[in-house]
Amino acid sequence: MKIGIIGGGALGLLFSHYLSEKFDVTLLVRRSEQVQEINRHALTLKRDGHDYHSFFQAERLRGSGMGFNLIIIAVKEYDLGPVLNALVNTDVSVPLLFLQNGIGHIDRVKSLPHETLLAGSVEHGALKENDHSVVHTGKGRTNLAFIRGESTRIEELLIQEIKYFPFSLKDDYEKMILKKLFINVLINPLTSIARIKNGRLAENPHFLHIQHALFNELHILFPHMKDHIRFEEVMDVVKSTSSNRSSMLKDIEERRNTEVETILGALLLKAEKENHFLPIMKTLYELVKGIEREGQGG
Repeated sequence: MKIGIIGGGALGLLFSHYLSEKFDVTLLVRRSEQVQEINRHALTLKRDGHDYHSFFQAERLRGSGMGFNLIIIAVKEYDLGPVLNALVNTDVSVPLLFLQNGIGHIDRVKSLPHETLLAGSVEHGALKENDHSVVHTGKGRTNLAFIRGESTRIEELLIQEIKYFPFSLKDDYEKMILKKLFINVLINPLTSIARIKNGRLAENPHFLHIQHALFNELHILFPHMKDHIRFEEVMDVVKSTSSNRSSMLKDIEERRNTEVETILGALLLKAEKENHFLPIMKTLYELVKGIEREGQGG
């Protein structure tokens, strides 16, 4: 099975390492410098104090013929535009798996002509050290669900057992994505504003108070999720990733754009259309946007 993985960030490198154990993997990235680094040095994955090396091909995205049996899209939502333009010209029978946070990308993805579209919810923690090195900071699983299509197209991916990197197929992509969204909303903005590791959210009563309020605001937008996620489940993730720095915090520290638009911005647009007032979410959104702008000299 030939798998193309689009995106040379932490997730793209993590997936490339583990999937290359069982499959023919090609990593597709934007910069020729990263192509050269990976093809010259291979990829180093760091886990539990040990280094592991994997060898696979890296190519520029725009120069690839896309002759794959599966394409995994591991770029952030704000970088999806050029990728979607490239995917429009690929074989519509090739399944596409999208790993973006939030819900802002789903309607854009559905506009593609491909017969099989999947959403992924990644529980692993990963930190990119450089163009050819990534740290596996937290082991979990990758949950998959079909936006449309059938499971026979990805059966080989599901039946392969990859140590430290399991996959699980879920029935309902919306509920799967929303569960991950609840977790992201309760962790990412607060940690990026307060500049703290995840675990501090469970230890500070003031942060816990904000999280409870956010959880209630999310249920205003998605009342059907009350039977599908409990506050304690989010706290379990906070505790199990206590030493991690959230992806939004890492983006703030590196003065990059954050995913606040797809995590909070899309929710606030939904709230506006439905005439809901969500003061905690709105305040966190403005704070993250302000910090993001200051960091980028705006």
